[in-house]
Amino acid sequence: MIIDIVNLRLSAQRGLLYNSFPELRAVCVESSENLIYVCFYCDGKISEENNELCECVLDDIMADFCNMGTKEGVEIKFETPIIRLDYPKKMPLRGCWVYYRHEDSSRYVD
Repeated sequence: MIIDIVNLRLSAQRGLLYNSFPELRAVCVESSENLIYVCFYCDGKISEENNELCECVLDDIMADFCNMGTKEGVEIKFETPIIRLDYPKKMPLRGCWVYYRHEDSSRYVD
């Protein structure tokens, strides 16, 4: 089963409309066959409230794609790390960005 990346990006961005927070640095998504990967990069300690906001974004994405898999008889799996990566550390990209906080990228370090 092919998961359309455009629909995945739109789903994630819609979920982020009311669930982003100041410590959220970036979100990237990727899909392959029956796997959806959504990665959240956070600046500083990940609070319980921020963790719940990330879960709300994931709930929106899951609602959009779980039904699609059921219709085709395929179980869609999700990989959803929430990673603490403090600024100015550079964030690795897997897939494509759907959210990227404004930062001074000239200060990034590996």
